[in-house]
Amino acid sequence: MKLIAIELVGFGKWHQHKIEFLPKNQLVFGANEAGKSTIYQFIQAMLFGFPTKGKRKKDYQPKNGAAYGGRLWFFHPVYGEVQVERFKGQNKGQAKVYFNNQMGDETMLEKMIHPLTKELFQSVFTFQQEQLSQLEKLSEEELQTSLLSLGLSGSQQLLENREDYFKNAQTIYKGKGSQPPLNQKLEAYQNLQQRINDKEQQEQPFQQLLKELSATEQFVATKRQLAQETKNQLTLVEKQVMNLPLYEELQSIKQSKTTAVLNREEQETLLSIYQQHRFLNEELMRLNQSIATQSETEGQTDEYQFYLKEEEQIQQLLNQRYDIDKLLSEIKWMTQSLQQNQEEMYPLERKWGWNKKTPPQLSFEEQAVNEMREQIVARTVKLQTTQTDLELLEEEIATREENLSTFESINKEMFRKNHQQTKKKVNLLFCGFAGIIFVLSFFLPVPIRYGTLVLGLGFLIAGLLPLFYQPKDTYENEKRQWQEKLSQLDYLNDQLLKIKTEMKTIREEEKEMDRFVAQKVKENHLGRMDQVELWVTYRTDITRYLILINTNQELEHELEKDQKQVAKLSEQTERYTGRLPIAGASLAERIRVISNFADKMEKVRFAQEYQADAYTRQTIREVKEKQQQVVNESSLLLQRFQIDSINEIPNKIQEYQEANANNRRQQELTKMLVGLYPESIEPQQLPKKQAEMVQKLKELETDIQLLQEKEQKILYQRQQMLSDGALDELYQEQAELKTEIEELALEWSAHQLAGQLLMDLLTELSEKQLPNLLKKASDYFKLLTRNAYQGLQLDDGQLIVIHENQQRFMLHELSTGTRDQVIMAVRFAFLYLQEQRNLCPIMIDDGWLHYDSQRKQQLAQLFAVFSEHQQVICFSSDQEMVSYYKELKQPIMELEGAQV
Repeated sequence: MKLIAIELVGFGKWHQHKIEFLPKNQLVFGANEAGKSTIYQFIQAMLFGFPTKGKRKKDYQPKNGAAYGGRLWFFHPVYGEVQVERFKGQNKGQAKVYFNNQMGDETMLEKMIHPLTKELFQSVFTFQQEQLSQLEKLSEEELQTSLLSLGLSGSQQLLENREDYFKNAQTIYKGKGSQPPLNQKLEAYQNLQQRINDKEQQEQPFQQLLKELSATEQFVATKRQLAQETKNQLTLVEKQVMNLPLYEELQSIKQSKTTAVLNREEQETLLSIYQQHRFLNEELMRLNQSIATQSETEGQTDEYQFYLKEEEQIQQLLNQRYDIDKLLSEIKWMTQSLQQNQEEMYPLERKWGWNKKTPPQLSFEEQAVNEMREQIVARTVKLQTTQTDLELLEEEIATREENLSTFESINKEMFRKNHQQTKKKVNLLFCGFAGIIFVLSFFLPVPIRYGTLVLGLGFLIAGLLPLFYQPKDTYENEKRQWQEKLSQLDYLNDQLLKIKTEMKTIREEEKEMDRFVAQKVKENHLGRMDQVELWVTYRTDITRYLILINTNQELEHELEKDQKQVAKLSEQTERYTGRLPIAGASLAERIRVISNFADKMEKVRFAQEYQADAYTRQTIREVKEKQQQVVNESSLLLQRFQIDSINEIPNKIQEYQEANANNRRQQELTKMLVGLYPESIEPQQLPKKQAEMVQKLKELETDIQLLQEKEQKILYQRQQMLSDGALDELYQEQAELKTEIEELALEWSAHQLAGQLLMDLLTELSEKQLPNLLKKASDYFKLLTRNAYQGLQLDDGQLIVIHENQQRFMLHELSTGTRDQVIMAVRFAFLYLQEQRNLCPIMIDDGWLHYDSQRKQQLAQLFAVFSEHQQVICFSSDQEMVSYYKELKQPIMELEGAQV
């Protein structure tokens, strides 16, 4: 709203006086006691009712008995122009409101100006000097409460509800109250507790008994818990011991070589292949035996029969000859390479003290090592140069000291001789003439006598002058030279000290570098390569040694794998050691012997087949073709089950059957022993652990029995001491009072919590406006201080002022005038946030007591800027403020008796 005019019918010194206001900025100027504050009080009375009378309150009721009250006109954005009429003697001082050809009452007025209240009018829209000193209003909590009260971010109803909850809570309990029921109960509880304490002091042995009983009960509970835990552990250990054979069986199955599962259909298929192959093989042997019987090779029948029996395995082995030769060649090459690498590593190890277990490492980059070497070289050159300078300087100092000593001796001798020559003596001749003249003057007439006396006095002075005259020292130049030489010697000594200090610093740097190098040598296992120069020169040795180590590791790994393959192949030839001379021979020799044997037997086969008839040869070919057909058809199945030849099928089937049985047994044992044996268990320690736990359990049960007997004795003693019942009654009374206190405390906390929740909700709402408030306050503060301060911030709930040099000040650290400007800026920021609602005009009553001229000028400028959006009414008796309003071309309203 904006004030349009007021009519003071009778209010204080004013009678039948009407004042019209402008919609923007205006200065109401008048001298002290001109009635400016009375106008402000009249506006407040018209809006919110007449002030109550009091001994220390000013009474504005007219003394001449005229009507007490008047009229006020304001513009409302909803109701338009509104007239408020209020007289003390009419309608019990209640207001009459006229608007839009309607008339309302006090309730209608409150509705029109809501949420504006008398308190907000006084604290927010009114500026008086005493308000500018209330620094506590600038805390974060006060700022947020003011925002809520204005209705900018919350609801006035929520505030009222919050206050109701807090009032209800205070009816139950007050921090320093005595009448609320909870306060009384707490006081009664304290008194009762004191009585109990006094009674317990009287029964001190009883308290000791209670402590002993409590400790005993705690010991019993602890022992029982420990005994129960021990029983549980013992039960588990007993189960483990009982099932230990099953656990060992399960572990042995897990450690055995497992094989894939073979079902019955696959077993029958493999057996069918084996039987068919066996039948064909026997038929072939029969045919070959028949041919051998008829042929000339009958003497080789045993060897040939053996060959026919093992022909398939022998041919499989011979088919791998190329791979075996390649494998043996690789082993030979890797062995030679490994030996050569070892021979290359031995000199490096002897030279630098390296070993394969802790190989050398150079963690520095090459550039870093070069920089370290350059630093060492530069430090060495600098040390040599400094050492040379030191030697030259010491020689120079020695020479100068010798010259100075010689100079000193010569000058002492010359001074002694000169002193003897210039010894002070009286001139006896002049003194004698003076005496003679003085004697003769007594015989001369008066005028001449005076002349002779003057002449005699002159001779006397000349004779005594050597006693008072000090001749000029003829050796001042030598003294000056002496001082110069001493100064030069001091300068050289200073330089010597500086050089020694510099050398000490360089040596300390060298020691530090040596320690660093030694540490790196130890950390990187560099052995005798303990100098940076060696790191640069022989860096390739480290690289080569590491390459050799890595190469040897790879070679050893591959060599081990190949040797295992050779051992496996050699194991396959062991079955022929009974027939062929290969025992103790190498794999290559064994292959050669077996190959020769196969060639020999093939020749026998050829001879036999050549001598046989055509039918037999045809039958043999058909049998062989069938054999090959069986082998081809079964190859995929044999590969699937990792069977090298058809002859191994029975053994493999047996292995698979055993594996199937083991798998079934493993599953059965796993189900039986699930959760019984952890991974970290040691089975051999279980019986010992069982015995230890049994003994521990017996000891715990004995301890529990003794403690229970002790507990029974203490309970009996306590019952005897409680026979009078006095302390027991106090305990009962304490329990009842405690229950009542808990109920009241619960009721109090419910009201308190509800109020706090509302406060937290309102604070959350107000915090959304608080940054805007601080930003606008900073802008106004910069305007008031001509940018001497950069702004305002909240730090830990308190307002902080930031200077243009980024210094931070608390409010109590500022001058009085600057504090007033802070409060003025914050107040106007509040008003800016609700300018759209335009609740009330701004009224300032000489609010610049501590302002100098510059501050007043900036304040007048703030009024002019702010009034563009909101009505400002300034009451003042300050002539200087009038001049600033004139400069800004702002309207001035003069009261009676004022001189503008």
